[in-house]
Amino acid sequence: MLPKPRPPICMLSEPASDAPAEKWAEYRLQVDEAKARGDLLILLVPMRPADSPRTEKGVTYCGTELDALLVKTSMLPSKLGNKSLLDDVMKNLAGNVIRPVANREAVEDDGQPGIGVAM
Repeated sequence: MLPKPRPPICMLSEPASDAPAEKWAEYRLQVDEAKARGDLLILLVPMRPADSPRTEKGVTYCGTELDALLVKTSMLPSKLGNKSLLDDVMKNLAGNVIRPVANREAVEDDGQPGIGVAM
C-alpha cells in the first residue's frame, strides 16, 4: 500500500497595506487558486511580535518569514524516518556550550586592571 501523497505547500506574502489594488487582487487570486487546488496554505501577514503562527480554516498565518519557513519545514516529509523534515533538522543539531572564563589580563574602561570575560 502506497503512502497517501502530501498536498503541495503554497507560501504567499500579503502585500503592503498601501499596495495598489492590482497587487491585492493578484494576491487574493493566488490565495483562492491555492485553496481550490487543496494546497497547504501559509500566509505571511502582519502580526504582533508576540503572536505565534495560527491556523484557521486550513490556512496558517505567520508574522515572520522565519516562522513561515519553520511551519513549511514541519509540513515536509522526513528523509530520515522522523515526523517531519523539521524534526530531522532538530535531531541533527549539534552544539557545544562554552562557559565564560575570567580573563585576568583584561583592562577596564578606566584603564585599571580588572576581570573581563573571555570566550
